[in-house]
Amino acid sequence: MKRIHRILLAAIAVIASIAIVLGLVSLGTASQGPISTVLQHVTSGVSGLESRIVHAFRGPGRRAELTWLEPFREHPDSLRRPDRLMLGAYDDGIPNTLEGLIALERALDVTFPFIQTYTAWGDERRQRFPNRIVEAIHDLGSIPVVTWEPWLATFESRLHPHLPLRDDRDRNGLASVARGDYDFYIREWAGDAAQFGEPLLLRFAHEMNDPYRYPWGPQHNEPEDFVAAWRHVVEMFRSEGATNVVWVWSPHTAYGGYEAYWPGDDYVDWVGTGALNYGTVAYWSEWWSFHEIFGQHYDALAGFGKPIMLAEFGSLAVGGDRAAWYDEALRGFRDRYPAVHAILFFHVEHDDTVTRQALDWSLLDEPQVLETLKAALASEGMDTKEEAR
Repeated sequence: MKRIHRILLAAIAVIASIAIVLGLVSLGTASQGPISTVLQHVTSGVSGLESRIVHAFRGPGRRAELTWLEPFREHPDSLRRPDRLMLGAYDDGIPNTLEGLIALERALDVTFPFIQTYTAWGDERRQRFPNRIVEAIHDLGSIPVVTWEPWLATFESRLHPHLPLRDDRDRNGLASVARGDYDFYIREWAGDAAQFGEPLLLRFAHEMNDPYRYPWGPQHNEPEDFVAAWRHVVEMFRSEGATNVVWVWSPHTAYGGYEAYWPGDDYVDWVGTGALNYGTVAYWSEWWSFHEIFGQHYDALAGFGKPIMLAEFGSLAVGGDRAAWYDEALRGFRDRYPAVHAILFFHVEHDDTVTRQALDWSLLDEPQVLETLKAALASEGMDTKEEAR
């Protein structure tokens, strides 16, 4: 009977998914607006059913391994004052699948309390609040971390005639955000976050002091405009009742002057930064140690008085000993960096965001690196499964 029940549930999920896909195809571009919002919530509901089916097949093991996380899940304020170091990851299968992340957990013999996803601003359904993936992460027993990127040029001019033309939006774009020009988007996003209701860490407009990579950087905006935009966004979330959102301010440590971008203690819950070793893949990079990338900046980041998150942690294999890099980074970590309360692996197999040739940050095909990581994590008491045994 159990087998028949599972088959029936799977069949229902498949039929519902096909019906929604056909509905979306038939609606086409007409699905903008209220109809699209309804479809998004329906799709989210089907996704929840699918995740419960997956949970039924796998059993309750994963969530049981994270029972210690329940106080953090039940009380978002506890995430603003964490008393422990927590692991997490982003896998480039997300948001379409969590299988790659689950495979990484198995390889490292850990269970990640944090799972990260990335979402850009814009009019498309995939740029709205990511109900489907955050609910799936919650159903698995973890807490979602969303990196939210304000790509202003992606909004359709015909839908928003009050906005400047696309080519003009990035210049002083954050001042425009602070003025309220994008409130139509922020308010809807904040309302959906409030409706989700579960703890959510939101890493908004990361690496804002990098003058090369993102249009919300200093090549187009003044630091005071970033501060005004950040405060405006936070205040809008609060006005919509999204008190479950925990705010992660995330500068790039390789570029100085990030103190000028500090929004203030009342507007920031975590300080985040990346710790990625690009090795010798490009003329602008070389094999940097973890201390050179992060360690030498630790005191300055800790000085803000907030828990620190390594939001993108990883090393390429080009130019040095990758296993040794991870070992050096993690051995004695708690003693060296007591203010760090989260390490999120950047587990991406195909990263073409920086160089013309795609970079591979993934770990699953390198058993020596995996074994080194497992040993280092265990030595630091970061084996999150151990608490459930």
